[in-house]
Amino acid sequence: MNRTKKSLIITLCLLGVVNISAQNQQESKKNSDSLAIIQTKTAEASKESSVKVNFYGFIRHDAFYDTRQNIGAGENIVPLYPRDRALDINGVDINDAPKFHMLSVVSRAGINVKGPEVLGAKTNGILEGEFFGSTEAGINEFRLRHAYVTLDWKTTQLGVGQYWHPMVILDCLPNVVNYSTGSPIFALNRNPQIRLTQKLNENFKIIAAINSQRDFTPNTTPYRDSGLPSSHLQIQYKSKSFVAGLAGQYEILRPQLSSGNPPIVNKETVKSFTALAYTRVITKPLMVSASVMMAQNAASLVMLGGFVGYSAPGTYDLYRTMNTRSAWIDFQQTTDKKIAFGLYAGIVKNMGANNPVEDRVSTSYGVTTSWGAVSATKGARSVDQLWRLVPRVDWSLSKTIKLRFEVENTVARWGDAQNNGRGIGNDFNATNNRFHLATFFMF
Repeated sequence: MNRTKKSLIITLCLLGVVNISAQNQQESKKNSDSLAIIQTKTAEASKESSVKVNFYGFIRHDAFYDTRQNIGAGENIVPLYPRDRALDINGVDINDAPKFHMLSVVSRAGINVKGPEVLGAKTNGILEGEFFGSTEAGINEFRLRHAYVTLDWKTTQLGVGQYWHPMVILDCLPNVVNYSTGSPIFALNRNPQIRLTQKLNENFKIIAAINSQRDFTPNTTPYRDSGLPSSHLQIQYKSKSFVAGLAGQYEILRPQLSSGNPPIVNKETVKSFTALAYTRVITKPLMVSASVMMAQNAASLVMLGGFVGYSAPGTYDLYRTMNTRSAWIDFQQTTDKKIAFGLYAGIVKNMGANNPVEDRVSTSYGVTTSWGAVSATKGARSVDQLWRLVPRVDWSLSKTIKLRFEVENTVARWGDAQNNGRGIGNDFNATNNRFHLATFFMF
């Protein structure tokens, strides 16, 4: 082979290598571009579906001493009513006896979730539980407190799930140590609900909600059989140093589908309306919170009250809702971050049912009745009024460790049960003093 042919062959080979190399580079570039697109889309998808989860809660230990036997919940970690006198054959009051207990069942754990935007709204969620149990026998068992999702737009918030009842005003709560949160003088409940909050301007907002009943009732059937949720409307003004609001709730229950034996269809309902006014003033030496409430069927809010049924042979039962009036005020020191003193005082009055039905057997209903504090049955006893005074001190040892101590003086006036649910005649003031120390480790 001559030199010219060799040169031509080498040149053709070199051109082929270059062409293959160029093709490989193009393929490599295409693959690189495709990988970049995939990575970008993956990042965007990850960004859209990202969820941030924060854990929170506290470990809490409660030690408390009562000078008298009490009606309460959770092995009396929620003290409600000092027990009526119960005389033995020698005339000695059996319930005039002290009690001591320690529990850690209100230790709490929760997660706070922030999700991606949906329909232009920021999404958040709360899932929270504790070890209080759902029944007295189930104490120490884990139970649901909150399972609540919110969608936040610029001036509107939609909330769905189980959360504090709208009558439990987080911007105006009694700051007591014990787990009653001020009940039976102030509302205490958590409900499945749908809540809409609309900001009118920087300070004013309107809250509208519908609720069903889950906790703090011996029977949810009357709420479900009504076919209608409870409805709530509230207007609130809030600034850095002042909060005030008005709230109302309307509720319908159908206690029975039928009455008697043989059964007769019973379409009677219990209609109730509750109104609340509240305020909080925050100053440098003191924060002062207060509210007044005119309630009907207040047992659903773990307050003094309920409703009364009137039965007679051969016909269906009739019902009347009980009326309750309450007021409280709370003072909290705000000048010292390590040691702060406070004082809570309140009163609740059982006003009974209007227009009780005479010549029928009367029976009261509600969680207050199931606890034995209210009755409309002849020969039984009923709490007609309760007042409470609670001085306290908070001591913050660090950001995580906190001690709280209070002395709770509660007086319940018992009387003979009337057919409207009140307690009148043969009055007795049952008094209990509770010394309560709570230790917190917060995280």
